[in-house]
Order: sequence, then C-alpha cells, then structure tokens
Amino acid sequence: MPKTCKQFCQAYQKKTLKLMDALDTHLMKSLTPADQKKYKAYQAKSRKAVLKKIPLECKMSYCNKTCKNTLFEAGRNKYPPLPKEYAKNKEMTALITKVRKQTKKEMFGDKDDVLKDGFYEKLSSQKVKKLKQNGATSGCVRMLFDDSPAL
Repeated sequence: MPKTCKQFCQAYQKKTLKLMDALDTHLMKSLTPADQKKYKAYQAKSRKAVLKKIPLECKMSYCNKTCKNTLFEAGRNKYPPLPKEYAKNKEMTALITKVRKQTKKEMFGDKDDVLKDGFYEKLSSQKVKKLKQNGATSGCVRMLFDDSPAL
C-alpha cells in the first residue's frame, strides 16, 4: 500500500490507465475495422497528452494540503489560473469564470472555506480514511463514483 503521495500518484496513474484501456477495449468492439484504424491513430496521440496530465492532476487534487490553485482553495474570489489557450479568448474566459463562480457558490454556500484537514468536508469519512491510508495528503475533489481511480 502506498505510503507517500508520490507513490499514491503512481498507483493513481496505473489505475487510470487500466480504466482507459478497459474503455478503449469496449469501444473498439463497436467500431468497424476502418474506424478502428482511425481510433488507434487518435488514441496513440491522445494517450501521450493524457499521460502528462495524470500526474499533475493527481498532485493538484491529492498532494496539495491547502488546495492552492483549485476551486477548493479558501476565499470567495480565488480561482485557479486559466490555461494559456483559453486566456487569449475573452468569451471563453468569461464563460469559464462564470461557471467557476457558480460552482464555488454551490460548494461554499456562505462559508469561506470547505476544507477539513486538507480534505473536502463533504467527502465521506470512509473515503477520506481510504485516501489517507493510500498516501494522499489532501482531497481537493468532489467524488461522484466509488470506482474513482483514487480509491
């Protein structure tokens, strides 16, 4: 069982890749041979990008005690920085900011902070216990599924 956040993120990456492979296998069954070729080409390109993002995503969500630069960071008007590709487009910036404000209002209500010991206070105690046991130091996420790669 992983004892550090680095080991946790490696395990998270392996589990995420396993889920992606299962999804790809299921999807390939429904495609025609010509479409399978196209999908494999697309898959090879996209997999590299995904492999780079998984560790960053893990560190931001599970190795970030104050949840800095996430929607869970304490403070009403603190939002994560926008990706460079969106920062140039004013309409996209406005839309993302609006969505973030709504999400933060929904999560925070009248509070300034939704963290309890570095974990989102609405996570069940079982999930928090399991995350800590596996090496996570924070839980800057709202988990929807029990089969999340983190659990």
